[in-house]
Amino acid sequence: MTKQISMVNRSGHTLRGILNLPDACLNGGKAPVFMNLHGFGGNKSGYKNLHVQQARKLEENGIACVRFDLYGNGESDGEFENMTFTSLLEDAEDIFNWIKEQEWADTSQIILSGQSMGGYVASSIAPRIQPAKLVLQCPGAAMWYGALERVQAMEEKGIFSADVEGLSFSTTFNKTMHPYEPFSTAAEYQGPVLLIRGTEDNLVSEADCKKYMEVYGENCTFVAIEGGNHNFSSIPARRACEKAILDFVLGGTK
Repeated sequence: MTKQISMVNRSGHTLRGILNLPDACLNGGKAPVFMNLHGFGGNKSGYKNLHVQQARKLEENGIACVRFDLYGNGESDGEFENMTFTSLLEDAEDIFNWIKEQEWADTSQIILSGQSMGGYVASSIAPRIQPAKLVLQCPGAAMWYGALERVQAMEEKGIFSADVEGLSFSTTFNKTMHPYEPFSTAAEYQGPVLLIRGTEDNLVSEADCKKYMEVYGENCTFVAIEGGNHNFSSIPARRACEKAILDFVLGGTK
């Protein structure tokens, strides 16, 4: 079953999302929950329905899936220019806590996932909320590199926002992101981690994935999707990504 959901975050803003619920939950049962965070400038559906396809496959296999538009994105409250890295972290924690209150959720089995920027957010918030498992789909750690220096250079010229394909992107975002160096911030999460990268991804480097693998050590399973790009935008790449996620969620971890 697919249904629209909403919740109010700690700042009083409404976040709107989609819940995919397995049939077993319709009669009072509980299910593991896959909580997915979307990428920069994206939404709960993902590029060409990437997250929709993953959610349906998870639902078919008895896993509930929760996907919200984060503050300032998609159908949720707020403007993109008012989104900060802090607000993304807060939204992720608020969504996680909302899931724990739902009667259909097996709260011992909440799997946190994020794609691109969402992966960076997921890895940063995981030490605080301690999900049962963590899935990083081409995590966007590279967003952090030089981010503070770029906005300082802009602000010295009196520029406080950028036009990102029709979205106004505030320099405040980079300033709030700067304290969260990706790898040291991720280091305190001790649970199982699945790290996925397409071999043709031109935004997330293999070197950054290796840094994450060093952080997580033996708890990390790395899957390279042959021929996959940043959004796994081919049928073989998406099927391989779905299989890796299912194997991990259903028990195929180190």
